[in-house]
Amino acid sequence: MRLLLLTATGLLLALVACSSSTLKAAGTACSSDSDCAAGLSCLALSAVTDAGCTNLAKACSKTCTINSDCASLGSNFTCFGNCGGSRSCGATQ
Repeated sequence: MRLLLLTATGLLLALVACSSSTLKAAGTACSSDSDCAAGLSCLALSAVTDAGCTNLAKACSKTCTINSDCASLGSNFTCFGNCGGSRSCGATQ
């Protein structure tokens, strides 16, 4: 039983160490939600012009309604509209 517990603990520590080092912070490019740190999702960043709306990239962020929803990510994050009517926090600097 002791050997099993030590092995399971070692495996858990290895998994935590491995996964935590690869998680990305807000504003970092991503390809899926699993790339992002806790509380963040991989969301599209869009540009709206007279020609229409285009998703430019994906970044780890969170959804928002107003600018203050982005405050936990840092003072340089603002709430932007995206294609399809969704809104997400994006870095301005």
